[in-house]
Amino acid sequence: NIKYAFYRTHYVNNDDKQVKIDNLYKQKEVYISSANEYEIKEFWRVSASYDFLWNTLDADVYGFVKPDRISQFLSVATALNLDRFKVQASALATFIHDRIKGQEAPADKHVLSPAVFMNGYPLRNKDFSIRAFYKQSFRMPTFNDLYYADMGNSKLSPERVTQYNIGLLYDHTSNRIISAARLSADVYYNRVKDKIVAYPKGQQFRWTMLNLGLVDIRGIDVTGLLTLNPYKDLYFTLRCQYTFQRAIDVTNPADNYYRDQIPYIPRHSGAAVANVQWEGWSLNYSWIYVGERYNQQENIRYNYTQPWYTSDLSLSKDFQLGKVSLRGLIEINNLLSQDYDVILNYPMPKRNYRFTITVEI
Repeated sequence: NIKYAFYRTHYVNNDDKQVKIDNLYKQKEVYISSANEYEIKEFWRVSASYDFLWNTLDADVYGFVKPDRISQFLSVATALNLDRFKVQASALATFIHDRIKGQEAPADKHVLSPAVFMNGYPLRNKDFSIRAFYKQSFRMPTFNDLYYADMGNSKLSPERVTQYNIGLLYDHTSNRIISAARLSADVYYNRVKDKIVAYPKGQQFRWTMLNLGLVDIRGIDVTGLLTLNPYKDLYFTLRCQYTFQRAIDVTNPADNYYRDQIPYIPRHSGAAVANVQWEGWSLNYSWIYVGERYNQQENIRYNYTQPWYTSDLSLSKDFQLGKVSLRGLIEINNLLSQDYDVILNYPMPKRNYRFTITVEI
């Protein structure tokens, strides 16, 4: 795979009550990727991949450092697919080299990130499975995080995560009225060092980026799906999802916000989707809920952000004209026209409509 991208961002602020800004940013990206897989046995495969990424950023800002980054990723993996047991293991080596005009560049980054995934089927029909994984990941701050004026923080550290997960899954399909039933539950624990977070500063373009030294995340994910097929091509599907997540800052016991929930992460959230399909028609209703949050590091009343929920409705129809496939889609978003903020002082649209036609030749 080969990709080239060019991004042009022009930010203008002519507000007389603030410092006037007229900044132009130009970012270029070249990406090359190669992946190979070899089958040792029918149940045993190995793979290797190499990715090369080159980024540059320029701006008409006085004294801009014009960063230049070369990123390389080398990954090796293996998978064993036995009758009642599956295991995958991988290792990702990351190499980052940054250059900055007129300044000392950050030290090169060389990071190895391992991962192991396991899945077992204790029952003969394989409807029920037990899964677990361990994974380490590494995230470099982007040029937007580091260098955009009034937003970037050139001192940001990379984010490092260690994840543990164990879960149960029941997945059943048949040709009867209950054509599909799925229920899953996962318990996870994440340890995040130097977590990268963004704070809005009152304007959509101006955000503050910073690291949270150490974040402890524990959570539960529960999902369910039920599909009914009472008559020929008529299908009713209901999907539900609930998440509990305790994500607390455990950097320094002397901080006022020690063991407080980190900004904008709700402890409770969930969603429900109901869908009806019949002869190319599809009617979809979705409900999303996000619980109470805090918009700053301290969990005090002044920083409290109210929970919100929203409803969306859509109707689509698929058509076939010879070899041409068509889809018409009508959406009504925020059906109840409710006022809510995903982020403080950034009100979301009230009831709004969207019409889409998709053509595939």
